[in-house]
Amino acid sequence: MATAAKRTIKQLEDAGDDLSSNISDQIASLRKEIASIAEAVSDYSGHTFDDVQHNAVALAKEVRHQGAAVAKQVSRQATVATKAVQENPLPVIIALGTIALISALIFTRD
Repeated sequence: MATAAKRTIKQLEDAGDDLSSNISDQIASLRKEIASIAEAVSDYSGHTFDDVQHNAVALAKEVRHQGAAVAKQVSRQATVATKAVQENPLPVIIALGTIALISALIFTRD
């Protein structure tokens, strides 16, 4: 009977060692997987930052180009408006007087 008990204890100890070894192998495997995932995330974030930086530069160039086009158009419209005012200043005087009157009515109203 003592021999059977010793044999059972030995089997349990061996099973515990096998279980401990198996858990250690699983932990090592999980560590490798986590390291590879961390590396992939790091690579992805690096590429994403580069993409964002590239898009920001492209957007800045487009805004600068469109800003120049808008400035040209505004300059043309200002020239046309200047010529129109020089030719017939009466509508401008009436418009400015109307704006002044409306502003005075709004701001003096309590």
